[in-house]
Amino acid sequence: MNDKQAPNVLFIMADQMKASVLKLYSDIGIDAPGLERLAAEGVRFENAITPHPLCVPARTSIMTGRYPHSTGCRRNETLMPENQQHAFRIWKENGFVTGLIGKNHCFIEPSDLKLFDVRCEISHGGLPQGTYKGENVGNTGMEWVVSEKDIN
Repeated sequence: MNDKQAPNVLFIMADQMKASVLKLYSDIGIDAPGLERLAAEGVRFENAITPHPLCVPARTSIMTGRYPHSTGCRRNETLMPENQQHAFRIWKENGFVTGLIGKNHCFIEPSDLKLFDVRCEISHGGLPQGTYKGENVGNTGMEWVVSEKDIN
């Protein structure tokens, strides 16, 4: 893929945060300079409607472009079904480097998890016992985002 033709895609999904939390969308929200800069330089959605009130079915719908009843993902306990065509599969098949940092709550199938070049998952229960990553867990994946010389 030609680098000049391929855009960078940074897909950010916050868990349980309504628009009025950020000044980006509301006069009463908090400042978030990093998100404000990303929004100013990229694409920002002004309106969104979820097809489902639960996290996993909504996330699966965003990733597949399909309604929960068509994927079979209608509860939080039913993650992305096997062999679904979804955004990360399409990006990976088209030469994008992919990463999942933070709350997964969507993918469980090994074939889906292998699509990510970088993974640092933290879910409801935190990190699994015995996988403490130290105080610098927030920096996990930074070498993937920028080179070390550019961080400082």
